[in-house]
Amino acid sequence: MDKYKIVYMHYANNRSAVAATALLEGFSGFLQTDGYAGYNDVVKTNDMTHLACWAHARRKFADIVKSGVSDPQSKSYAQEAITLIQKLYKIEKEIKDDPPDKKLIIRKEKSQPIINTIREWINTKFYKAQELGGAIAKAFVYLNNQFPKLKVYLTDGRLNIDNNGAENHIRPMVLGRKNWLFATSVKGAEAIATWYTIIETAKANGLEPYHYLKYLMTEFPYYQRDGRDIEALLPWNVSADGIVRIS
Repeated sequence: MDKYKIVYMHYANNRSAVAATALLEGFSGFLQTDGYAGYNDVVKTNDMTHLACWAHARRKFADIVKSGVSDPQSKSYAQEAITLIQKLYKIEKEIKDDPPDKKLIIRKEKSQPIINTIREWINTKFYKAQELGGAIAKAFVYLNNQFPKLKVYLTDGRLNIDNNGAENHIRPMVLGRKNWLFATSVKGAEAIATWYTIIETAKANGLEPYHYLKYLMTEFPYYQRDGRDIEALLPWNVSADGIVRIS
C-alpha cells in the first residue's frame, strides 16, 4: 500500500494528546507535523521519528515582515531568517524531481552547511531577540525549539522540507467550513472528514474529483447489491476510461 497516496481526514473535538495517540496507534516511521506538543507523547510511545516543518518556522518570521512592525531590529532579524530559509527552499526546488538517493547526497552537500549557518545565526541573535520581545521573540523560540526536528529531513531523501502537501489537502475544508451548515454537529464534521478523504485521495492519485465521485456513486450501489469487494473502486484501481485524470 505504500506506493499509493492516501489522504485521511479525521475529526476530533479537541487537540489533546489523546486524540493524536488514538489516531496514530500502531503507526511507526516518520511523522511530520507543526510544533504542536500533542504529538510528542505518541512519538515517544511508538518510537517514531519526528520531523518538523520549515514552512511553519518561516511563516512566523514572514508574518512579522508583513505586519509592518515599527521595530526595525525585529523586522531586520525576520528578513534575515527568511533569506536563510529561502536558500534551503531553492535547493529543494532544484532537486524536486531527483530520486531519493540523489536528494540525500545533495542535501548533505548543499543544505547541511546552510542548516549549520542557521544554527549559528540563532545562537548569535537569540538573546537579543528575547530582549526585543513580542513576535520576534516567539519566532526565535519556535525556531530554536523545533530545530532538532527541522534537521531530520536531511537524513532521508524520501522526506520533505515541510508538510505543505498535507496543508494543501486541508485548505479546501478550512476555507469552506463556515459555509457548511451541517458541520455544526459532530456527525456533520465527521461526514465532511469522510467526504474530503475521498476527494483529496482521488486528487492525490491524479483523478479529477467530480468525475471520480460520479463514477463512485454510480458503481457503489451495484457493488453493495452484489456483495463485491469495493477495493476495486479505490482511486488507484480505477480505470482511466471515463475518468479525467489530473496531469
